[in-house]
Amino acid sequence: MEREYRLMKNYIFAENLKHKHSFLLKILLIAPIIALLNAFVLMPSYFSTNAYNWWYVILMPATFALIPSMMHRKEERKLNYRAIFPLNIDLKKIWISKILTASIYLSITAILHMLGVFVFQFFIGEQLTGNYAFTTLLFASVLLVITNIWQVPFCFFLAKKFGFIASIVVNAVLGLVLGILLADGSMWIYCPYSWGIRLMVPVMRILPNGIPTEVSNPMILNTSLLVPCILSICLFTLLTFITAKWFSKQEVK
Repeated sequence: MEREYRLMKNYIFAENLKHKHSFLLKILLIAPIIALLNAFVLMPSYFSTNAYNWWYVILMPATFALIPSMMHRKEERKLNYRAIFPLNIDLKKIWISKILTASIYLSITAILHMLGVFVFQFFIGEQLTGNYAFTTLLFASVLLVITNIWQVPFCFFLAKKFGFIASIVVNAVLGLVLGILLADGSMWIYCPYSWGIRLMVPVMRILPNGIPTEVSNPMILNTSLLVPCILSICLFTLLTFITAKWFSKQEVK
């Protein structure tokens, strides 16, 4: 077990080295900045509400697709995986290390976004919706990462199977359309794209359309925080191992 852990850690370190000083890592900072600046410039009185709503409705699905797609494109453009397939290594572990590395990157960008919102609140002062406590922002960001983490193996598969553009377009469109349309209805629990959006109703008092809501809203009482997190982790695990098995059967073209 310890040997497997060290091996996987080495795979992750090696994967991270491939992207050191690359534009991919700059995306981790650029994406949160876009969300913060849009909210600050357009509606500063509702800064925190909009900075989070626009983040998890638009920018987060795009970022969750962009990072795996860019990681895949770098590997494909360099040698089209010819540096990996001929080696006597476990291709499943290579694939899983890519997914774990992307998950770490996306967790970092979510935390950077959270810290940005928290700091900006002090410059803006009192908002019409009130400022959020650090613990609330942190809790919301952790929930968003957990409920969206399943998108990482899904987007890696889309990128490898259908290409860079397809992965981004499919995930961003599905996240924007299905996520919002189903998040405020009774079917939200059956749509993975709605999980994070729906959980922001009880946690941050933000409706799927971005409008602040009161504590008396029925959706607050009818929303479980635990179930979507468990479902997302299970879906992430399932997709990771299914796609890892699929990747292990790939051949150099």
